[in-house]
Amino acid sequence: MLRPSGKIEVMLHTACVRACAFAIAHSIIGRFPLAKSFLAKPVMQSLEKNSPLHIQKQLIKDIYKQHGLKPASWESSAIIAVAESSAGQLVDFRQLERKIKQSLGDRLAGWLLKAAPLAQWAPDMVAVVAHTWAIGRYADSVGRIRKMGSDMLPAPLAKNLKLPASILWHWTEEAFELALPVLGRIHSATTRIKRD
Repeated sequence: MLRPSGKIEVMLHTACVRACAFAIAHSIIGRFPLAKSFLAKPVMQSLEKNSPLHIQKQLIKDIYKQHGLKPASWESSAIIAVAESSAGQLVDFRQLERKIKQSLGDRLAGWLLKAAPLAQWAPDMVAVVAHTWAIGRYADSVGRIRKMGSDMLPAPLAKNLKLPASILWHWTEEAFELALPVLGRIHSATTRIKRD
């Protein structure tokens, strides 16, 4: 049995990776709208109901539930706004490009990097992981304080909202691996569209 703090760590990890994986898929599909018709209906339905923001709001609810609380809608919006303003992360494009090639393989990575250069979308994808982490961490802090009877949002400790670089890269890579089947389908769909 996981202790409540252990459950929150698992929730954070899952939400960060899922939010980034769906952000990657949404971003790439946005660049190839014709590929949508070649994707299976369950894939499209899953993409439609899973946006990073939806996953982040659900994370807040799940963390509050661990504290026996339910967030007000204004509270969720405030947590997201405060956490996002405190969670800036730097992106090392060379390291990310190496990781994309390791995760996707040279052929699919080459296509992806040519079709959608890293500078256009990678910072946003890495930021989704960092922001989701900060949102979860801040929601946990607010939940602990609310449980003690306070009805105020505490000032966030910026250092506690920063995701360590090694975990940031590892979870971003995990998200690419999760998004790989969708990226593969988009790649074959665009190849088919070009042939027709």
